[in-house]
Amino acid sequence: LHEGGEFPLKAPMPGLVVAIPVQEEQQVEKGQVLAILESMKMQNELRAPRAGKVERIKVKPGETVEQRQILLSLI
Repeated sequence: LHEGGEFPLKAPMPGLVVAIPVQEEQQVEKGQVLAILESMKMQNELRAPRAGKVERIKVKPGETVEQRQILLSLI
């Protein structure tokens, strides 16, 4: 069951990828932490808006990302 197909998780602000605590092909629950982004000395947990499967992870910890850059996608 796909709720609206692919969901791209985008960085809400520029920052540093601290951790990606999921792997490709992993099933995730709604509200599960998908990525931790550090911006202005604060860590932001980016959570899954719905249950699904992690399709592609496009960044790795230690990378700097721009606002609205796609970090990973859920299906």
